[in-house]
Amino acid sequence: MKTDNSKICFVLIAGFSSDSQQIWNLGEVLKAAGYGVAIGSFYGEAEAGDFSKLTEAECISNISALINKAADKYESVYGIGISLGGALLLEYAKKENGLSGIVSVGTPFLLRNIKWIRLGIKFFPIIYPVWKYLQKIKKFRLSPIGASEMAVDYMEGTFLENLDKITTPTLFLHSKKDSVTDYRILPKYASMLSTANHKIVYFNNGDHVIDNDPRLIAKHAIKFFGLETA
Repeated sequence: MKTDNSKICFVLIAGFSSDSQQIWNLGEVLKAAGYGVAIGSFYGEAEAGDFSKLTEAECISNISALINKAADKYESVYGIGISLGGALLLEYAKKENGLSGIVSVGTPFLLRNIKWIRLGIKFFPIIYPVWKYLQKIKKFRLSPIGASEMAVDYMEGTFLENLDKITTPTLFLHSKKDSVTDYRILPKYASMLSTANHKIVYFNNGDHVIDNDPRLIAKHAIKFFGLETA
């Protein structure tokens, strides 16, 4: 029986970036297959102002609003998130059930080089005033360093808690060459989810976002969720 893709929506959440450009191509692939698509950054749909004032609660609330809005329009809603974006989708699933499934790419259960990241954060206040000014020039697409401390604190704190509350089917996609997050820790944390329907797929090539290969991500998502046409 053929799936009516027009009744299905994918909510795509980008990782730690100043915009959502990271997942635009994935959105185009899914739209071409007839699915509805809603796109957000790790901080939601709206444009962020001063990243240094962004809070963990605000990010979660904004993403929840995006998912709930999609749920009002479509019969089924699935989420695909890159790194921090995937973590926030899982965070949503700890308390809400509006997603029929989640794909988390490069899940940040363990950040590599965390000591260097923490050291760098200490110097951000020195350069942030200039960085904040330059960030207004959108073509630069500067990293949202103002939100770095908040994001790292979340990934090392709240994110690792209450994973047993997640009952949503979840697919983890991770490259073994990911230089940002460590794939070796995945089995430990994935086993904490309450859903029996979770799976880990490793790639021997690629990078943190699986070589920016949207077709590969879409292929695995559609297969895992059983949305393949007969």
